[in-house]
Amino acid sequence: MVRRKPLECGVFEDIETARRYHKETAGWTRNVARSFVSVAKKWGVADGKVLDVGAGTGSLAIEFAKGIPGVQVVGLDLSDVILELARDNAQKSQASLRVSLEKGDAEDMPFEDNTFDLVISSNTLHLVENPVSMLNEIHRVLKPKGRFFISDFRRSWSGILTEHIRASYSPKEVRDLLSQSKLQNWKVKDYFFWLSMFSGSSPLGCCCSQVIARSRPKRRIWLSGASRTPQVGHHDSTTLYRGTTCFLKSK
Repeated sequence: MVRRKPLECGVFEDIETARRYHKETAGWTRNVARSFVSVAKKWGVADGKVLDVGAGTGSLAIEFAKGIPGVQVVGLDLSDVILELARDNAQKSQASLRVSLEKGDAEDMPFEDNTFDLVISSNTLHLVENPVSMLNEIHRVLKPKGRFFISDFRRSWSGILTEHIRASYSPKEVRDLLSQSKLQNWKVKDYFFWLSMFSGSSPLGCCCSQVIARSRPKRRIWLSGASRTPQVGHHDSTTLYRGTTCFLKSK
C-alpha cells in the first residue's frame, strides 16, 4: 500500500481557469451525476432538499436536480470565482429555479441543524484538512431520517502515478474515519479506483466506477473539492491551480 500524502489545494483566482476546468469536466461530471441520481432513486428520493459538498462549477448539483425534478439542490464551495461560474451555469440550466450555490467550508457548514434530506459529495473527502469534521457536519445538517452518499478515490498502488490517489484513503482508513464520526448506520463499497460511502442498506447496483469509466476526458481529469487552506503547489508535471479544484493528467 502506498503511504498517504495529503494534497494541498487552494482557491480559484481567475475565471478563465474555472471555465476551462468546467469545459474539460462537463461530460465526466454528467456521468458521475447519473450514478448519484440512480442511488437516490433506489432510495425513493423524489423531493426534498439536497446538499452537494464541494460543488465546484455546479455540474453535479445541476444534473442531480435535472435527474430528480422534485428536489431543491444547494451546492457548497469555498471559491468565489468557481461559485460565480456555478451560478451562471445554474441560471442557464433547465433546473435554474431549483439549484442554489453557497460559499462555505465543508468542515464548518453555514446551515442550520436538520436542514437536508440528502447530502452528496464527489471527490472532496480527500481534499479537506479534517475529514471527520466534514463527516460530523454532514451528520449535523442531515434530517433525522436523511441519507448521505459520498464518492472518492481509493488509495492503492496507482498512487505512484497521481497525487490525488496518493492523497486519498484506503477502505480501512475510510471505515476508521466514519467510526470516529457521528454518522451511524453507514456502509462502504470498495472498488478498484473508487470508494462509495453511504447511509443505510446498500443501494443495489451502486457503482460509481462503472458510470465514470464511460466518460474519460481527452487530456486531463479535474477534481473538485472544498479545501480549507488556500495554498499553491505543484502536481506531477502539471500546475496546481489555486482553488478548491485541483487536477491530474489522465493517460
